[in-house]
Amino acid sequence: MNSFNLHLIFFIFTLSSLTQAEINKEYVIEVIMFEQLELIGDEILKPQILDISNINSVTLFDEPQIRINEEKISQSFNHAGTNLILDQAFKEKIIDTQNETLDEKKPLKKINEKIWFEKQANLNQLDNIYRRLDRRQEYRILHKQSWLQPALEKESAPFVHEIFENNGFLIKLYKSRYLHLEVMAYIDGDLKSAHNEDLIKEIKFEALQSSIPKDIKNHSIEIDKELINLPEIFIQNFEMLKDSTTSSQLIEVGEVKYLLSEQRRIFKNESHYFDHPKIGIIISVYDSSL
Repeated sequence: MNSFNLHLIFFIFTLSSLTQAEINKEYVIEVIMFEQLELIGDEILKPQILDISNINSVTLFDEPQIRINEEKISQSFNHAGTNLILDQAFKEKIIDTQNETLDEKKPLKKINEKIWFEKQANLNQLDNIYRRLDRRQEYRILHKQSWLQPALEKESAPFVHEIFENNGFLIKLYKSRYLHLEVMAYIDGDLKSAHNEDLIKEIKFEALQSSIPKDIKNHSIEIDKELINLPEIFIQNFEMLKDSTTSSQLIEVGEVKYLLSEQRRIFKNESHYFDHPKIGIIISVYDSSL
């Protein structure tokens, strides 16, 4: 199947843009990367040097490294001698304040920053395209992945670096006036970048802060220091910590056999095809509420 037919299949399954009004700031990104086994055109492709040492990147993770042990916190309400006390009047006051806020304003869409940059196994919008490509002998699917993330400003938005075997892609979604994608995809290159868990935590924390209505009153809750320091309160995923990339393991400059590099303005709720004589990458960016 030639490049024209591939574009035709892609056009049929392209999502229509529902609206250009930005109603939230988080998006699902779905990616399919494949190798075109039949060389398109007569261009002679030579290996290239890919340098990612000066870019801000993060690595997707399978689950949070640290989560709050809600059961232990719940039990702590019954502990004698702790200062973690929420009386009924205080809880009713919080509820009343929240209800007043909802009455005065339209309810905001709740963002789910807890699962930002976590790997999602299933494809939604690109599943049909994935199945069609998988049946074609002209293409070899290298990887598929999806995740949830916000669209930050260009200077703040990180690249997501996903590595599979000796291949990988780096994808950056950001928003100025419009949404933009910057894409780098490579085949046969040994590159490793920092996981940057702290940057992901910072992005999540800033989103959590900005989601709090400004007219909500501040309330102080005194928590006993001994309770905060209990080892049972925070559960660490030691496997994730063990696999964390150290600075000595980083390989940020290296030769790759094939390299696709492109950036473009996009509209949300659409899918986008990035073409190369040997690499194809399809990306769908859509509202998390769809």
